[in-house]
Amino acid sequence: MEQKFISSAKNSFITEICKLKQKKYRNQTGLFYVEGIKLLQEALNSKYSENIKYIIHVGDGVSDVPLKSDDAEIVKVTEEIYKKISDEEAFQGVMCVIEKPADEVKLTYKKPVIILSSVRDPGNVGTIIRTANAIGDADIILSDDCADIYSSKTQRAAMGAIFRQNIRISENIIKDIANLKKNGYNIFAACLNKESRSINEVCFNNKTAVIFGNEGNGLNDDIADLCDEKIIIPINQNNDSLNVSVAAGIIMWEITKKVKRKK
Repeated sequence: MEQKFISSAKNSFITEICKLKQKKYRNQTGLFYVEGIKLLQEALNSKYSENIKYIIHVGDGVSDVPLKSDDAEIVKVTEEIYKKISDEEAFQGVMCVIEKPADEVKLTYKKPVIILSSVRDPGNVGTIIRTANAIGDADIILSDDCADIYSSKTQRAAMGAIFRQNIRISENIIKDIANLKKNGYNIFAACLNKESRSINEVCFNNKTAVIFGNEGNGLNDDIADLCDEKIIIPINQNNDSLNVSVAAGIIMWEITKKVKRKK
């Protein structure tokens, strides 16, 4: 496939790619990018492969990268230009620009669901998605004020799991909770509360949904009150709480264990 070569930092295409570092431009254009050989391979091997618009590379040291893509335009740039568009300090010199899926992600209503409400740190969001993909088989719902799953920081933390996981960005999390209940789900709120029961005492199954709240403020009371039960991870008394991604990982592991026992 013929490649375009760009050597000018003032090129309009390069200017537009630089803008994708900002969420507002990702939302406006419907485009995002991922960097590195692993994430490019993950994208090429996923349902997103048909949405890849551009593969941009420096050309040196990336001979093992599968640059061929039926619909993607291949763009070669200088190292100086790649540094301008990259978010990585030690970059591998390859990225792909992808169009976000147009269709709304639908839940299966056949597996556990992890819900994140106002989780703002991209590292936490990415880690939870990666953990869900690694140890459990769960759908994921994110409130629309969570960290953007298409940001480079979230992508790095997720390590490609975003391309393999069923993730719904909710415009109305209360409505989504109501729909889960209509489909027979028990909704648990992971929160510090005197009414919270230990996860050791709770029954989890394929119709389990667990909601995790904001890193600093926890779960909003209005959302917690919609849940069937509040749960907590027992920890040493000299600690107040766990990082949300750690807490989510522990609870997902408990869900996975209990679901497997019932099969």
